[in-house]
Amino acid sequence: MVDFAAYMAAGAVLPDGGLNPFDYGLTPTAENGPTSLVKPIRGNANIGKRKGCPDGYCFQEKCSDGNWRWRWVPCEKWSCEPCREYRIKQELVPEIIEALKWASSLGLTLKFLTLTGAADDILTEASPEGAEARRLHLQKFKQSMTRKGKTFEYLRVAESHKSGRVHLHLVVVMPYIGQRELQKRWGFRVDIGSLGLKCPKCYPGRGATRKARKRSMIVPPPGKGSCSNCGHTVEWNNPYNWAAVAEVVALEMSKYLTKEASMAGVRKRMNRSRAWGDRCQFKPEKKAVPCSECADEHAFSFVGPSNRIELEYPSVRIAATAGLAYYPTRGEPCKCWGEDTQWIASVSPRASSGLVDHLPLFNVGPGGDG
Repeated sequence: MVDFAAYMAAGAVLPDGGLNPFDYGLTPTAENGPTSLVKPIRGNANIGKRKGCPDGYCFQEKCSDGNWRWRWVPCEKWSCEPCREYRIKQELVPEIIEALKWASSLGLTLKFLTLTGAADDILTEASPEGAEARRLHLQKFKQSMTRKGKTFEYLRVAESHKSGRVHLHLVVVMPYIGQRELQKRWGFRVDIGSLGLKCPKCYPGRGATRKARKRSMIVPPPGKGSCSNCGHTVEWNNPYNWAAVAEVVALEMSKYLTKEASMAGVRKRMNRSRAWGDRCQFKPEKKAVPCSECADEHAFSFVGPSNRIELEYPSVRIAATAGLAYYPTRGEPCKCWGEDTQWIASVSPRASSGLVDHLPLFNVGPGGDG
C-alpha cells in the first residue's frame, strides 16, 4: 500500500493534490513509494475536485412518466478555475500519460515544440485570417515531417505575446530532428526540447541559460532517465513520476488557454492532429442508457445559462443542488431517481412549463408548500 501522506510530505506533486495517481490507469507495483522529484505547485491543491462552477447551464431531465428534475451542468471553460482544475485531472493528465506511453512504445521521447513567425507575417496575426494561415502552414509543416514515414502527431494551442503577435505551442510525438532543420522547414525560429522533470538537486531556475536548464532536465525513457548534470536518478517504474510529468505538461498547456479566452474574436482552444485525437484524447461516452425503472431514455432539454436562470428563477439552482424531483398536477412520483428522492407537487400540468414553480409568486418548496 502506497503511503500517500509520506509522498506528500516528501514534497512531490500529486496530479490532483491528494487522489491516487493510479486512477490515471497506471499499474501499481510493490516497489512504488514516495518520491521528491518536484516541489508542490502553488494553487494546485484542488485539482480534480470541482468545488463549484460559478457559471454553467441549466437542463431539465424528464422521464417517460412525465416527471422531471433540474440539472446544473458546469461551463467546462478553461477560463473558469474550478472547471480548469477538474479538466486538467480528468482530461489532460490522462491524455498526456497516454501520449508518453505512445512515444515510449515508438522509442521516442515526448517533446515540446514552439513555432514562431515574423512580426509582419499573417501567421502571427491575432485574427480569423491569421488562425487559418497558421492551420494551413502547420498542415504543410506536418506533411514535410511525415513524408518519409516519420511520426508527427501533436496537441497544440496558440499563445499571444505581449506585443499581440501569436505563436504556437505543441506537445508532439516525433523523432529527433535538429533545430536548424526544423527552422528550415517551418520558415522561422522554433524551439524544441524533450519533456521531463526538473532535477530537484541542481535545476538552476529561470535566470540560467537554456543549455544549463536543459542539462538539468530528467527525461523519462527512452530518454536518459536521469539528470545529465548531476546524475540524479529517477525510478521510472514508479507511476508517481510519470503522473508528475503529465501534470506539469498539462498545467503548462492549460495556462495558455487561461491567459485570455480569445484573441481578436478567435476563441482559444486546444487542437489535435487526427492520430493524436484518436489515440490519446479523453472522450467521455455519450451512449444513452435506458432507465431501469421506466425502461426508456430520459430526455434532456436545455433551459438556459446560469446567470439568466438564477436571475429569473432563483430557486432552480437550489432544487438542482438538492436533487429535488417534480411531478405534474394529476401526476404522481415515480422511482426513476431512487427511493430517497424528495418529491415536489408542481403547480404545472406538464414538464415544459415546470419553471413556473420557481417564479417568486409560487416558489414551491419541499412538501408542496408555497
